[in-house]
Amino acid sequence: MGLAALVAILLLGLGLRLNEAWDGRAPVYDAKAYAAIAANLERGEGFTVGPGATQPSSNYSPGLPLFVAGVYGLTGGMHERLARVVLAVIGTLSVLFAYLIGRRLVRALHRPRVGEVGLVPSREASLVKSPRWGVEYSPGVWPALAGALVVAIYPALLEYQGMLMSEPLAATLLSGGVLAVLWAWEGEQWRWMLPGALFGALTLTRPEYLGVAVLVAALIFVRDARSEWRLSLTRAAIFLGALVVVIAPWSIRNAIALDRVVPISTGGGQVLFAGTYLPSDGNPEKVGAEVVAENPDLFSPGDAQRLRLEQILARLAAAEHPGMETDRALSRMGKEQLWDDVTEEPLEYAGFVATKVWRIWSHGPRYVMREPVWEVMHWLLVAFGLFGLAILAWQRRWEALLLGAIFLAITALSALLVASPRRVLVLIPLLASLAVVSITWTRARLMSSHAYSGTNSSIVPPERPDSLGAP
Repeated sequence: MGLAALVAILLLGLGLRLNEAWDGRAPVYDAKAYAAIAANLERGEGFTVGPGATQPSSNYSPGLPLFVAGVYGLTGGMHERLARVVLAVIGTLSVLFAYLIGRRLVRALHRPRVGEVGLVPSREASLVKSPRWGVEYSPGVWPALAGALVVAIYPALLEYQGMLMSEPLAATLLSGGVLAVLWAWEGEQWRWMLPGALFGALTLTRPEYLGVAVLVAALIFVRDARSEWRLSLTRAAIFLGALVVVIAPWSIRNAIALDRVVPISTGGGQVLFAGTYLPSDGNPEKVGAEVVAENPDLFSPGDAQRLRLEQILARLAAAEHPGMETDRALSRMGKEQLWDDVTEEPLEYAGFVATKVWRIWSHGPRYVMREPVWEVMHWLLVAFGLFGLAILAWQRRWEALLLGAIFLAITALSALLVASPRRVLVLIPLLASLAVVSITWTRARLMSSHAYSGTNSSIVPPERPDSLGAP
């Protein structure tokens, strides 16, 4: 029954995504830019948005447009609908990955803790025979199915599947990368090439994950460094090597085209300045209007509506640092601004950061996530997910360190740079997997208050899975 339910949920997720991809949605500005870059790549005009660009094309991450251009090349034409359909199929994998990670995390609770010498069979780790249906099932299955269902129907992920946006693809790559890390511990050293490659592809899609990937490599080394430091170093080196192989061609291209070292993309100065601009109250959508209002000598009142944020900041940077490249100027201004915020107004800046963290976690992107039913679902997902992370940490599991580091890194980046709920959207499959832990743990605690009846259930020895989906 569990397999049938999983297949049904996967088909539901696939159907919803294909429907969005086939019909399409009015693209947001970034989606238009990605589509333009992919089309220009197919025409042989290079990685460029075109004459209508409001910022350098190098500010855009290359992963999605390169993939879409590859689809165009394989199909012999610019078929954006087909590209969206392919991305929808890939996006559906995040549903499966959320389920598989959830199952693994539940089983991780029943392995020996540090210092323990054996595993006492637990009710959660065993198979239970249902008195109603007469079939055996693992108690972690149904919570994992619930987690997969949330990912399958999460509205913001679905809506972005209807345009060329990087978040659904990144969600699949991140969840797939985490699953591959958990899988790589169980076998030969070559397995570490898979998570490294996935994190490399993720970095090309969302450049902020370059630092996260390095952090994951450090955790891979630290886990067993005391007892097996050479083996741990080898694992981390293979992981990083695979990552470098994936991103190196683009980094080399940037060094030639931009005449400077740019691992993935530019634009860091812009997001740093916007992310440290106190008058915006942590809302990136207010930065442009506030800059215009505070610089009447540079802007007319209508510029806040007429110009995009990158155009406003480019004009400000040119005025502050004439002749300097825009992103470098904004980077310098952002660092100076951050220093002033921390040293001169620490309390105000602390509140500013708290507001930004609240902004990214309090709701999902897109207006649909403001509807009560979806807002409640989002809050329950966050609450159960964080509770699941706390349970893993309490049990002293390495999985808690791995997932917690990813969550903390993305939260810290959002607190420092632009605070967009789109960053958390990529984490939704991992949140759903952690929610599986909390639901399973809560269910087990409730069941432990009642004695098992021999007529109601029977415990049999646990299964010994050895697939990618379980340790």
